[in-house]
Amino acid sequence: MSQLTICVIIFVLTLIGFAVGSKYVSITLISLISMVLLMLTGCLDTETALSCFSNSSAILMASMFIVAAGLNRTQMVRKVSDFICRISKGSFTKVLAGYVILTFILAQFIPSAVVCFCVVFPLGVSVCREMNVCPSKMMFSLGITAIGTVITLPLSSAIQEMARITGFLEAYDYTQYNMQLTDITFAKLPVAIVIMILAIFVLPKVSPDYPMGDDDSISESRKSTEQKALSPVREVIGYGTFVLVLLGMIFSSQLGVESWQVTLIGALVIVASGVLNKDEAIKSMNLSMVLLYVGALGIGNALSATGAADLIGDGLSSIVMGVHNNYLAGLMLFIVPFILTQFMLNLGVYSIFTPLYIMLCKSMGANPIGPIMLCMIACMTAFFTPLATPAVPVMMGAGKYTMKDLAKMGWIPFIVITIASVGWIMTVYPIF
Repeated sequence: MSQLTICVIIFVLTLIGFAVGSKYVSITLISLISMVLLMLTGCLDTETALSCFSNSSAILMASMFIVAAGLNRTQMVRKVSDFICRISKGSFTKVLAGYVILTFILAQFIPSAVVCFCVVFPLGVSVCREMNVCPSKMMFSLGITAIGTVITLPLSSAIQEMARITGFLEAYDYTQYNMQLTDITFAKLPVAIVIMILAIFVLPKVSPDYPMGDDDSISESRKSTEQKALSPVREVIGYGTFVLVLLGMIFSSQLGVESWQVTLIGALVIVASGVLNKDEAIKSMNLSMVLLYVGALGIGNALSATGAADLIGDGLSSIVMGVHNNYLAGLMLFIVPFILTQFMLNLGVYSIFTPLYIMLCKSMGANPIGPIMLCMIACMTAFFTPLATPAVPVMMGAGKYTMKDLAKMGWIPFIVITIASVGWIMTVYPIF
């Protein structure tokens, strides 16, 4: 059996494992097992496998998580929330708009929809109770904003994602098209604006009225947002380090330093100054996500080395080329991962389809940015089932929603987001 055949078999088994095995084994473990199997079968050489763990993008991701957690440890969220309540003057729409914007801002710094939602929703519940409004009228709006607008502005989360995509492009030896930080914002910002408009003006009208009593989970979440305040010096360090790291990332070439070096120095400052303690820093690194990237990178290297990437890309390109229409092709590229993400963890689907779309575009000689961005948006706007992202079951608990409620509330944003995403991205990043 040739190495190409072995590589394709392991790749297909990995996809199946992501689809059905993630209930029992984490997708991170599945990806690392696949990487080891590829190494043992000779599809991936040892040196390349080891280099995945020391990949600069992986280091950048882990260290940027710490820097972002340091900012979140400050009183920024509480201060912004208090400001929203002061300027709303009793208008629920204004309050909701304020919290939707706050959620959007946090989603740019915290690359996790569930963490972002858990920070905001206890504050939203408290405000709803004060205004005698059912929290169920607000929770879906906050949830879909956290899920759908994460990684939009050219800040910390986008930097991490750009590093991940760049690593994939390098792994598949398709670097004639480079992912720029502004590409993510240019592609996603119009869609994010559409999501926020829906969240403020449309979704409350289709959300059910479910009064909510005291809830232990909400009490625990509220406690987690009421951590002991940092000292004034550490507050300044938390804000200042984050700003300096962003500036360092933007001007890294002029400074003569690598991006991963900037973020690593920032992470060290956050921990050394006591903004985060050792345990908080380790927890904030999100090693599961980093190692998932390492495993996916190893699989990508093996697919490229054995020629399997070209084989898969040729197969996909024949389907897309048969359409001969940017918008129909874009609709296909969007719908498939969107549907799968309702039944699989969104990060798993995204990790599967990003390499596939890169292979497709390499085979066609097309710009991969558009398909990658369609994949990103499709995987990060899944809200019909609790299987897609941990943010959905938390949102269901906070709003007391049922699956029927999700279906009722979700069909409007699904249609609007699909049209906005495919229409905009296939216009500015066409395949043909």
